[in-house]
Amino acid sequence: MSKERISWNSKGTWYEACASEGHCSFYFGRDREESCKSFQLFQFDEGKIGDVDISGVLAINVVDLYSNKAMDVMVKGGEGGVYISDKTTEEQRKYLEPYFTKNIPGSVLLRDVLGIKYVDINLEQVGNTYHVKMPYGEMKLSYTPGLDGKNPQRLENSIFGVFLSDLKICNTHFWKYNDFGKNWEFINRSGVIASFDGKGKSRDF
Repeated sequence: MSKERISWNSKGTWYEACASEGHCSFYFGRDREESCKSFQLFQFDEGKIGDVDISGVLAINVVDLYSNKAMDVMVKGGEGGVYISDKTTEEQRKYLEPYFTKNIPGSVLLRDVLGIKYVDINLEQVGNTYHVKMPYGEMKLSYTPGLDGKNPQRLENSIFGVFLSDLKICNTHFWKYNDFGKNWEFINRSGVIASFDGKGKSRDF
């Protein structure tokens, strides 16, 4: 742990799919009958941790949430794996590992990290459809068009708005995951694409 507080900032796009059929009840403050699961890609468009540039980095969190209560989501989070692009440098990894494992942004649902792996992460866009692949999982999601048939539907004034902005509703055509003893596969589930923009200082790097 560093004795000094290191400045960090990160800005980019967040792609998320969960196990909910229809839109996830947590976004509406409703409890679920059982806890949920989440596959999340962080695309860092801009960012620095100390003097280390993290722009262009792709990273994935896969989370098995502990509670089915909406009020517990941001407090209790869940367990799962962290996957960071194998194209990152050793210097970037030195800071990205604590960024995720110690939840330095303060908004990551992953509380208990089962492991960190450096893997090939591929993000492809065709029109309004995004396809994410890595060795242990995959998801494909598309914007849900609004009334005009062109622009995506949005979630306004969301409870997650303190961390995320411009939340756009998606249909997740499928997502699957197999690692750390978890083997899931879902079709036609909830999805969101949003922007994140945060900054702060921490001694946890």
